[in-house]
Amino acid sequence: MTGIEASTSPPPLPRWFGPRAGPDDPAVSALIDRVAHGAGWADIGGGFNLNVRIDAEPPVVLRVHRPWVRRGRVVGLRRLRERLQGTQVRVARPIPISGGDLLRVADRWADIEEFIDHVQLPAGEDSSFRLFEELGRLHTALKAVWEPSPPEPLDDHRTFGQLRYSVGFTRRRLGPRSEPVVHRMRRLTGELSKLRKEVELPCTPIHGDYKLGNVGALSDGSWATFDLDFARVRERMYDVAASLHHVAQCGELLEPRRLLDAYEGTAPEPLTRDERRWLPGALALIPLHWAATAGLVGGGIREAESAMTAAEAWWSRRAELSS
Repeated sequence: MTGIEASTSPPPLPRWFGPRAGPDDPAVSALIDRVAHGAGWADIGGGFNLNVRIDAEPPVVLRVHRPWVRRGRVVGLRRLRERLQGTQVRVARPIPISGGDLLRVADRWADIEEFIDHVQLPAGEDSSFRLFEELGRLHTALKAVWEPSPPEPLDDHRTFGQLRYSVGFTRRRLGPRSEPVVHRMRRLTGELSKLRKEVELPCTPIHGDYKLGNVGALSDGSWATFDLDFARVRERMYDVAASLHHVAQCGELLEPRRLLDAYEGTAPEPLTRDERRWLPGALALIPLHWAATAGLVGGGIREAESAMTAAEAWWSRRAELSS
């Protein structure tokens, strides 16, 4: 390989960034057999972790994490879910595995939690409104039981410096043809960074990925909350904006003010003036992050362009959304 060829080769993925575990992996398969004891099982999905429902009595969920998730992080989130059992928020209760919290399977951590039987909620006005009420309740509960806090997640893109690094990595991975969309990423990143410096945003414990796909309706009419893997302390508008973005993906976005009112009715504190001013920036930041990390998570130029179109659409509505 020549020097020129070496310089134009895409950079390798970080060694710690492994794919989602699969049940066909020999080590994972052996662990499933060990936990199931002959019972049936099924892969119930999950974009980052392998989640296997074990049809024992009672049924449980075996979770095998991505390689980057550290032991202290998993244990900390188990303790958080234990403390949430005493609140009005329903989350899966951790269950010991082989007498402890975790097991090591290959280069990953695995743990077990109860299986909560639930119904997936359809998109619609009623479920969207309820989603924001429940988000306010979740923020209230997390704030009450957060300490001692779990370690921060390794993959937390909190700063604009981290975002710019991701953009550069994606440019190197996707090659010269990605330059037009990368230019769009860098331009919007600069505009958002400028606005962010002008506002003060309160931070609080958040869910990190609160959407209809991560909640479920129970037989008594209450809701359960799943996937606390991205829970951390951050601007709470990150959670609010992510939920708004996901609702909009399900169809035409309802009047944002009505959804924000639903959130404020159950949240610990009402939104501040600066938080409302930052709302269009927070909304644009969600798909901008997806575009910036396309080269890391296996996306291509088309995926990056689609995410950037969504980000720019939110930013174009900034006068309306921040009023």
